Amino acid sequence: MPGEPVPTAFRYQEALAPLVKRVSEPEIRRRLSQVLTLLDFNSTLNQSLELSEILDLVLYVSMGETRASWAGILLRGPDERLRPAARRGRSDPEWASLSIEIPPELTEDWERELSKRVRSSLVSPLLKGGKLVGVLLLGERPEPFGSEEREFAEALSVSAAASIDNGRIYEELQELNRKLSFKVYQLNSLFDITRELNRSPDVQRVRDVLVTNAMGQVLTTKAILLQDGVVAERGVALGAEDRAALEAASASLQSPGEDRRVSDVDDAGIRERLLGLGIEIVVPLRSGESVHGSLLLGPRGSGVPLSGEDRDFVRALAAQAAAAFDHIRLSREWIEKQKIEKEMALAREIQKALLPDGDPSIPGWDVAGINIPCLTVGGDYFDYIERGEGKYWLAIADVSGKGTGPALLMASIQSALHALAGLGAISLSDLAKRLNEIVYRSTELNRYVTVFFSCLDVSTGELEFVNAGHCYPILLRRSGEIERLKDGGPAIGLFPKLEVNEARTTVEKGDLLVMYTDGLSETRSPEGEEFEDERILSALRGMTGRPSREIVARLVAGVRVFAGSAGLSDDLTLIVAQKA
Repeated sequence: MPGEPVPTAFRYQEALAPLVKRVSEPEIRRRLSQVLTLLDFNSTLNQSLELSEILDLVLYVSMGETRASWAGILLRGPDERLRPAARRGRSDPEWASLSIEIPPELTEDWERELSKRVRSSLVSPLLKGGKLVGVLLLGERPEPFGSEEREFAEALSVSAAASIDNGRIYEELQELNRKLSFKVYQLNSLFDITRELNRSPDVQRVRDVLVTNAMGQVLTTKAILLQDGVVAERGVALGAEDRAALEAASASLQSPGEDRRVSDVDDAGIRERLLGLGIEIVVPLRSGESVHGSLLLGPRGSGVPLSGEDRDFVRALAAQAAAAFDHIRLSREWIEKQKIEKEMALAREIQKALLPDGDPSIPGWDVAGINIPCLTVGGDYFDYIERGEGKYWLAIADVSGKGTGPALLMASIQSALHALAGLGAISLSDLAKRLNEIVYRSTELNRYVTVFFSCLDVSTGELEFVNAGHCYPILLRRSGEIERLKDGGPAIGLFPKLEVNEARTTVEKGDLLVMYTDGLSETRSPEGEEFEDERILSALRGMTGRPSREIVARLVAGVRVFAGSAGLSDDLTLIVAQKA
């Protein structure tokens, strides 16, 4: 090109070319010709970074100048062995399988052994910075190689070594660039697929997106998806026996949590089955600690095994699909939880409607009660029912267990109690027996109810009662004496027939009657210590003379402070009664 500087090598060639024609001495002419060849060789080398072009140039120049019948180059590999890189001239069937160990130090003996093994006439090491890059091999020629040819080969090797090393670096950079470009393409594809997975409304859509894109990206024609008990195949004909075997092996295939080749599967039976189906790798569908199954893929349609990049992509795709499965599961669980919470809130409202909506207006008496379920609904119950002629039923009950089941039984008891109350005069013992029949007939064997029934005569203060396995109510006398109301019998619902005894006592002015469930006495502190009756009695002694509602509030506050971070572990129900 006009204006471009002329390389120094070209100027030397222009200066030396006329001299060659004027020199008549053959030896000097050969030397000058070799110099011109080396100058031309170096000029050409500097114009290319392609390793294949550099190797071809080295072979053609070395053969042309030395008149060798063949030339070959062995290059140092990553495994530190010399392996064939290029050859021109006479063919050799053993050439492609050559693998030469590189000695710690190059010696003439090693060069002779190498020459003998590859049947070459000249071995010229390709050295760059003292490190062996490869070896130039030259075959036989009409006459033996002389010192001039050996010197030329050595000079050629010096120039070629640097260019070959640069060519290999350039080739590696090209490969890295190709891999980087492919990774960018895969990441972009994965981003688009992930967006589609996250928009998928159901599990089947996620399965379709996963299998379609896995097969499309790595160009495999066979795929089997094992996901949460489902076996889905594409490009593979599964028989009933295959399907059953894969379902049975699903957990073991996903258990390592890492992708692996089918040849590495421990179970010999399933390994042979998968190999027979043409499956090559097993990729678990893993998201964090959860594993949803496995994606099984065959080789590429061309028969070429899946590359490391392919497996990286499929592994990332499987992780995104597993995250999508998790998202769908969590979304469904959240929706179901919201539904249950709404239903439980409604159940709580219904249960609250079954309990007294305030303190009763009993002439001459101050009565207050409270019910606190530890869950949304509970199995505790209390009630005040007017019986006429100045008498009132005061009842408190505790269904075994917590949650929805006990709450349903509590509702049944409330309905039965009110129904029996409407039948007219009935003794407390008969009331307990009738309720026992209802509960025993309609509940599970391990379900029972502890109940304290009492009938208060508001004019005399006389209290009839039956204690059916319940916490002993406390009657704190004005004198400080403690009376525990124990008489009765076993809990309701344990036996087909119930035998109970009725008892009587009198609540005088200044006395304090306290009925409660074990949610009060058995509440535990963070250290595991129970609140127990002694703390209840101690609290009550400091509250005599106070309104019943205040006593209820103080007892509840005291037990909450005692429970601290542990919170209430059971339903808590409490009734306090005293003469006004």
